[in-house]
Amino acid sequence: MSTTIDTTPIPPTPTSGEDPQLRIDPAGRELGVAARDDGDTDAVEALLLPPAQLVIDENVRKNFDLADHPDVADSIRQHGVLIPVLGHRETDGTITVWEGQVRLLTALALKVKKVPVWVTPAPAIDAPERAIRRTAQQITANDYRIALTEGDRARGMAQMYAFGASLARIGREVGIRKRDQVKLAVAVGGSDTARRVVDSGQLDFEQAAVIAEYEAVGDTDAVARLMSVSRSAFGYEAKRIGLDRAESRYQFLESLPYAALGFGVLTTEPTDEDDRFVADIELRTSDGDQVTPAHIHAHPDCWVVYCLPTDEQALLDRDTGATVHPSTVDWHTKGQPDTTPAEGMRHADSVEQRQLWEPAYYLRAERLADTDLRLASDFTNQENDPASVPDPAGPADSEHADGDSGDVDPVVAQHRQEAAAAAAERRAEAERLAEEKREQEKQAARRVRELNKQGEAALQARREFVTAFLTRKTPPVLAAMFVAEALADDPGLINEYNADKTAHELLGITGWRSELLKTISDAKPARCQVITLGLVLGAYEKRTGKDAWRHTDRGVRRYLHFLADNGHHLTPVEQAAAGDLDANTIDIDS
Repeated sequence: MSTTIDTTPIPPTPTSGEDPQLRIDPAGRELGVAARDDGDTDAVEALLLPPAQLVIDENVRKNFDLADHPDVADSIRQHGVLIPVLGHRETDGTITVWEGQVRLLTALALKVKKVPVWVTPAPAIDAPERAIRRTAQQITANDYRIALTEGDRARGMAQMYAFGASLARIGREVGIRKRDQVKLAVAVGGSDTARRVVDSGQLDFEQAAVIAEYEAVGDTDAVARLMSVSRSAFGYEAKRIGLDRAESRYQFLESLPYAALGFGVLTTEPTDEDDRFVADIELRTSDGDQVTPAHIHAHPDCWVVYCLPTDEQALLDRDTGATVHPSTVDWHTKGQPDTTPAEGMRHADSVEQRQLWEPAYYLRAERLADTDLRLASDFTNQENDPASVPDPAGPADSEHADGDSGDVDPVVAQHRQEAAAAAAERRAEAERLAEEKREQEKQAARRVRELNKQGEAALQARREFVTAFLTRKTPPVLAAMFVAEALADDPGLINEYNADKTAHELLGITGWRSELLKTISDAKPARCQVITLGLVLGAYEKRTGKDAWRHTDRGVRRYLHFLADNGHHLTPVEQAAAGDLDANTIDIDS
């Protein structure tokens, strides 16, 4: 129930036995009766008085509803009035408050015992002039009051946390009820960059907290990337960075065994222009054979390794990384840490699906002489060198075995020489084409890998958007047509494999179908329409995997365009999945 307080001037309420004039020092201690020189027009008093003893003068603000300002009421209820109200000492001794009526009226309503008052002598002017000045001062005092910025408030909360205040206490002291909001504010408050983007309106608190997190660990590249994107694309870019950092951590872990064996470890893949390293496929043994892992592991100090993620996944133990067979896992225990797995089985939460990695080996160019290996091009060049072509005459044949000399037909010799040169040229061309094909396959694999990474980031950001979107109480304007078209075009849509599971996750429903039915029975009609929309979006989302950019599905196109019409920022890979962009034109290096 709201409380509306009339701000019509009120006279003081006499309080017997209580001195209305108590001075206070800056620490708030009462010092006794204020000394006052009636002849000194500059005399001022700092008093601590019961609010009922003060007269509220005429005010520009005519009414005040406590229900409209719960934060003000909560603050005064907890801390009292912190900022003194301003008053004039009238000739009859009463004190008339001309600034601070909201604080004073709130204190009255909440039965606060005393409030601080800064008192100056009433001006010796006529009533009309006094009213003019009072009104101007009231307007000015309210119009030019400089409030703390959101960044300033966050910085103060971060300081409180640094001094040892708990998140619960900080929230209580500053009037923030939700712990997550306090946590975000503390994170933002500790970062200069995060405070700046919040105060400028460039980002919201959740986005600024992501920047604060990267700034705290010195990841300047991540901060620069996040500062360079629009607000609508921030979530996607943050997911991309998160996946990049996670991949780097996994790459590091995968590289450790090779480092232990004596191999050097690369964190970036060498380019064709980098002459410091030679790929194993560009090398041959002294006999011209392909280089095998055995040759490489024989001299690990001569080689470096770059670990690459593959498209394959395996079920691994979370702690040891050992491969686990799916049949040994009790999948009914997933997400239930207190549930004991069946006898002879292991808990589902002890395993995870991880991407498999494979090594790419590169010989240190300066160590080539320390091995028995040669460049593959050396063999090709040797075959192209006329001096290396066997004697076209061949060994002495039987008719010259008795020592008689005989000349080989020059035409035959020329033919043999040309045939040998042509064969060497064909081998060189075949080697060039093979190398070109290997490079094309390498780049194609890299493109798939990078676009899948973008696809995974887009998937995570999209699901966050859809989850928030489906918390609404009423459906968007275009929802009815979208649902009707989706079900008419594909009647079995919501019965597709795991479509219901994905929909439940997006709707925030845990458990089985019975919980969904209970949610529907408890919901209002408009909310039921949102749930229906969620079932359709969930089915489409299940279709839209990280590799959706590789093909265009009619339903996925409809789904992504619907999300775009309702505020979702389509990333390049999503545009490709929607048929709006050729995936081959997507930049994988930026």
